[in-house]
Amino acid sequence: MGILSTIRDALALPALAASAGSDGVPFESPWASPNHLLTVSPPETPDRVTRAYAMSVPAVARARRLIVGALARCPLEARTNGERATIQPRWMTRTDDLASPWFRMTWTVDDLLFHGWSLWGLDRDSTGQVIRATRVPYHLWDASEQGVIVDGRPVPDDEVCLIPGPDEGLLTTAAATIRHAAELNRLAQRAADTPAAQVLLKDVGNTPLSDDEIKALIESWASARRGVNGGVAYTNASIEVHEMGKSDSALLVAGRNAAALDIARACGIPASMIDAAPAEGGSTITYSNGDHRNRELVDYALAPYMAAVAARLGLDDMVPRGHAVAFDLTDLTSATVGDIEVPDDDRDTPTPEETRRG
Repeated sequence: MGILSTIRDALALPALAASAGSDGVPFESPWASPNHLLTVSPPETPDRVTRAYAMSVPAVARARRLIVGALARCPLEARTNGERATIQPRWMTRTDDLASPWFRMTWTVDDLLFHGWSLWGLDRDSTGQVIRATRVPYHLWDASEQGVIVDGRPVPDDEVCLIPGPDEGLLTTAAATIRHAAELNRLAQRAADTPAAQVLLKDVGNTPLSDDEIKALIESWASARRGVNGGVAYTNASIEVHEMGKSDSALLVAGRNAAALDIARACGIPASMIDAAPAEGGSTITYSNGDHRNRELVDYALAPYMAAVAARLGLDDMVPRGHAVAFDLTDLTSATVGDIEVPDDDRDTPTPEETRRG
């Protein structure tokens, strides 16, 4: 059974349902982070974060959409001597699967952004040329000294294309930055939920309260502060209320902006593209029009991922010798905004073998 059949079997509904046991998550997306590897942070690696955790940070989600969304809409093409080749490899414009070429590239770049690696499964014709390529969901594969393992089964080298990214991935290189941004978001939410001053409830009565009574008093007071009655609470003569200070909203705003700046730096995106303001006294980036803005995006954020993908797909096991692979950036860097066209499954593109047969 080929690699693509293995992928289809693993993603079939019966297989997903069968995995829904004590360790399975029956309704989790098959493109989610691997549960058994990334959802637990062991003591020796406190900075480990999951993709889902990272995507809960708005700056990360915005950066991801910019990078992935812009790059995936740029079609691949094979070139010889710098010019578009007359006959394009069949796999570039079709997958013959449920996922379109746009979807394949979207999640390939997502893998590289967060994890630093991505894997494609391949089908070849009788001459050894690749005729079909499908991205393997990240949680389905692993690599060892013996080779690549998909859904627990070792696969031949000629049935896969392992794509290395420009670095180890955000979940490794920016783990501390992501955790810091997420914690600031949590603190901002807590401040929004309890906008009143931080309070000390001091017992001045002759009879000390029991632990259960203290807990009930605190819970009642906190609930009243969050309630719809304007934050009004009640104490008797035995309880004094002392204000201990308020959350500084300005610090939270500045802190969240600084965290967004760090995310932009980690992703290589100009801060203005994720609505992060430069620090006081810092420089600003201005754009005269949309095409200049997109060129900045290409130079700062997309280029490392485009180079990683194009370099790997341009090797002789993916395209004929003498061919290179590149992204067509015409639409992305155009001075005019036209219809949104993305690479789709072009089932009319003939293979070289079909061309020879007429």
